[in-house]
Amino acid sequence: MWYFAWILGTLLACSLGIITALAIEQSEASKAAEDDKQ
Repeated sequence: MWYFAWILGTLLACSLGIITALAIEQSEASKAAEDDKQ
């Protein structure tokens, strides 16, 4: 059953990285949009 925990951990790490990248991209986009308004 170790492979189940390994797959679960790998998927969790990948999804965390994807969510972090999306959050950074979103914050940069909103910052750029705010700069365009000024």
